[in-house]
Amino acid sequence: MAAAASPPRRRGRVSFRQVLIAIVAVILVAFGIANFDTVQVNFLLFDSEARLVTVIVVAAGLGFVIGYFVGRPGRLQRKYLKQREEDRD
Repeated sequence: MAAAASPPRRRGRVSFRQVLIAIVAVILVAFGIANFDTVQVNFLLFDSEARLVTVIVVAAGLGFVIGYFVGRPGRLQRKYLKQREEDRD
């Protein structure tokens, strides 16, 4: 059996994806440095101090998690979609 030909390697070339990742990383580092000040955070029952970049990252993470669960179809809807998909086949 002959070995399958592998695609040629691109040595020494930087892909668009690598450039994009590097740009995003530089922007995130600059954002973190610019927002490193300590801020007062008021919760319902107590106050606390935290770095602004930490507050922003935690708020974005919570927003992502909440958005994921709100946008996810419910159990009955998933069951309906699965049955509808099986009926098509």
